[in-house]
Amino acid sequence: MRGLTIALMIVVNNQVGSGRMFPFLNHVLWDGLSFADLVFPSFMFIMGVSAAISLSRSGKTGTAIAWKSIWRGLKIIIVGIVLTWIARGINGVEYLLEFKTLRLTGVLVRLGICYIFASLIYIWMGPTRKLISTITVILVAYAAILIAFDGFSMSEDNVIARIDRAVIGCEHMYHKHVADGLRICFDPEGLLSNLPGIAHVLIGMLCGDIIMKGHSDLWKAVARLALLGGALMILGFLLNPIIPINKNLWTPSFVFATCGGASATLAILLWMLDIRKMSVPWLVRPACVFGLNPLVLYCFSYLLESAVWTFQIDGRDFPSWFSMLFGGNEFGSLAYSLFFVAICWLVGLPLYLKNKVIKL
Repeated sequence: MRGLTIALMIVVNNQVGSGRMFPFLNHVLWDGLSFADLVFPSFMFIMGVSAAISLSRSGKTGTAIAWKSIWRGLKIIIVGIVLTWIARGINGVEYLLEFKTLRLTGVLVRLGICYIFASLIYIWMGPTRKLISTITVILVAYAAILIAFDGFSMSEDNVIARIDRAVIGCEHMYHKHVADGLRICFDPEGLLSNLPGIAHVLIGMLCGDIIMKGHSDLWKAVARLALLGGALMILGFLLNPIIPINKNLWTPSFVFATCGGASATLAILLWMLDIRKMSVPWLVRPACVFGLNPLVLYCFSYLLESAVWTFQIDGRDFPSWFSMLFGGNEFGSLAYSLFFVAICWLVGLPLYLKNKVIKL
């Protein structure tokens, strides 16, 4: 599942253009949910599942594990910022010295921050009931902040945008497209919305505990994951009229709906592969290549994405040129993204064959 989510993240990130892509591969502008909006939260969820299993098997003392978790999270954050800096340099060496406009947030930064705090909470809280209480407190507090301080508006007056501007500055933030020719200083991986991101990872950790406790009886683990997934999805959509499902804000309803879908998907994969022992090498082997070194291949795809757009063929950038070979429409955009995924898979294949894991 971790490999599938990374592969789909690369697919979603590498479309030729909003006017030439299937709508389900485009993120919803504000409120709502598309297939593309499910991919990143699914990776956050499976990161929590993996972290719970890894931390439980560690055998080190709580303090030692805590420091290791902090260091790993910091490495992910640093790599995320450095990658953004390198990508700017690919587009022009002169941009390497413009640190005053370097974005300091992003996917990897969010992963690192949420990993650190979720791991520390998991290490020191322990029992499942305490984790559930912590998740509840975080999401209720975050919902209260959004309700009290104009947190649902698509504007720079949004509390999330105001906090980001005050702490990191508009020049270091993402500028979101909201209309033709109009962008606002709003970051979908803002500082405040890391709070529900931490709860998101903790829900994944709860599911990791379910798998470990049900190791001797996988049917029971699958049933619990499926029931939890269904309950979370229902809760997310029930909350939607009050607290809209919104990826940009990472609202509690978004957390419930996407974690529910991820939990149900994990249950299906466990049933298919671990209980029924289905032979699906066309799915498992390609996904495992990405799953063994997910962040390394994501980082590679990020840099490659910046590089290919600078490559010109007869005055046309490579992605558009490649898309034109397949009609220049939605199918052309999808063909390009699948070609891009195939390149990343070929890079990861030697590591998979040698069982080589490169950890950030």
